[in-house]
Amino acid sequence: MKKILLILMAACILISCKVTKSIDEYQKLKTIEKTEDYGPLGDFLKTLPKTEEENAQSPYNELTAFIKGRNQILSSNYKEGFETLARFLFTYPSSYYESEASYLLGQALIYMVENEPLYIEEFYTQLLSEGIVEGEENNDDNVTNLTASLNNIYSQLGIVVKDGKYSFNGYTFDRILQDEESVFPLKDFAYYFSIRHRFSNIENENDKAKFITNITYLKRFSERYRTSVLQESILNNKSYFPDVLPFDLTANEKKNYNDTVEAVKNRIEGIKAAYEEEYYVIGNGIIIRDRIPAVTSGTEKELYKLYNYDFVTVLNKTNVYNAKERQREDWALVRYDTYYGPIVGWSYLRYMTNNIQNIEDIFENYKSAMNSYKNYDYLKSSDFFSYILNSPETNYFTDKSVYFLWKVNNKIGELVSSKNNPYYEYVLDYPKYFYYNTNNNVLQSSTLLYNYLIKILPTNPYRFVISGDSETEYSVD
Repeated sequence: MKKILLILMAACILISCKVTKSIDEYQKLKTIEKTEDYGPLGDFLKTLPKTEEENAQSPYNELTAFIKGRNQILSSNYKEGFETLARFLFTYPSSYYESEASYLLGQALIYMVENEPLYIEEFYTQLLSEGIVEGEENNDDNVTNLTASLNNIYSQLGIVVKDGKYSFNGYTFDRILQDEESVFPLKDFAYYFSIRHRFSNIENENDKAKFITNITYLKRFSERYRTSVLQESILNNKSYFPDVLPFDLTANEKKNYNDTVEAVKNRIEGIKAAYEEEYYVIGNGIIIRDRIPAVTSGTEKELYKLYNYDFVTVLNKTNVYNAKERQREDWALVRYDTYYGPIVGWSYLRYMTNNIQNIEDIFENYKSAMNSYKNYDYLKSSDFFSYILNSPETNYFTDKSVYFLWKVNNKIGELVSSKNNPYYEYVLDYPKYFYYNTNNNVLQSSTLLYNYLIKILPTNPYRFVISGDSETEYSVD
């Protein structure tokens, strides 16, 4: 798992290096006029406090706390990550980042249950007691309510306490898998962590039953996620599946084991890259499936949907006869990279292209822009999108960059809550990007980008997406 994450992060660093020079050159060309004197916007900025209140439940504190917890988990600081994310989910139970934070907290809980189980109760007891009003008596009712609240938290997290011993049943991950509205896309990663603690190390002749269980869990995982890159790391884990077994298997047990290993190896082989080609998507709602279309149409499992602002790496291609359409179709094995790892699956090749002739630099910057946006690095993504829009000629990525820069500005508008956060500086740098809505006291993206889009691409559908998603009054005249 860690190896996979390191490879992905290294790839992101390489991409970032490619575009640094062009972004640096663009930054030198920008002319910035900082001002707070800008009508209602200026009035709003002047009323902001100098510093962010530490305990304020603001969007800025929400995002900052989540990023802090995420970085702690990815740095293997599990106890600190547990503290940060447990407090985050306690404070922001309906957060946009809830499913992602739950996934990360689940990883921390695996560590905490194994290494510091008693601290879990100590921390949550303290967290719950902080809700008691100062001066309120700590009577029996309060103690009873605290115990009930603690049990409810344990139930939601999947922590089981029996005879003084702590265990983790993976329910945090199960909730992600069950939630169709979850914004966390890596369901195979969540499923793996939900069963990871059930795999056992095989050490002696008494571990035969554990080994049979390991085979069952590997088979279930592989059947459920046939194109998951995690299959290989599970199968090659010698603690679970040693080369030499310290016990004998019956003929049926051996056949089941060999059949499972062969099926998993074939699936691992089936998703290996024949080559790596960068493509961008030219369709909407394009499904990534976990296998090449089966004989019975519609039986393939859907992994993810791609849109015309996404890009993928094509790993392999094949041509399949579609009996229903009575024609052959080109399919591609694609990898869609996320912050935590790749989604791999089959998709229609006709909705993708690698035609980036004369816009290689634009494409590299666009990829960096989207990666930054999806990782909540809005300031960096703004620079990349702005660089693309600074191009003298329109291209395939122009309207997407307008739309996502508009979304970036809306997100930044939410995060401006004091004068000491970096988003405030951004608004000072680009005041024409923003509009302060005095009706609902919301700082949002102005009509500037919308007007720019209809000027350069008057019939573009993104103009309707922007106006439809916004509370701002737009005109199509």
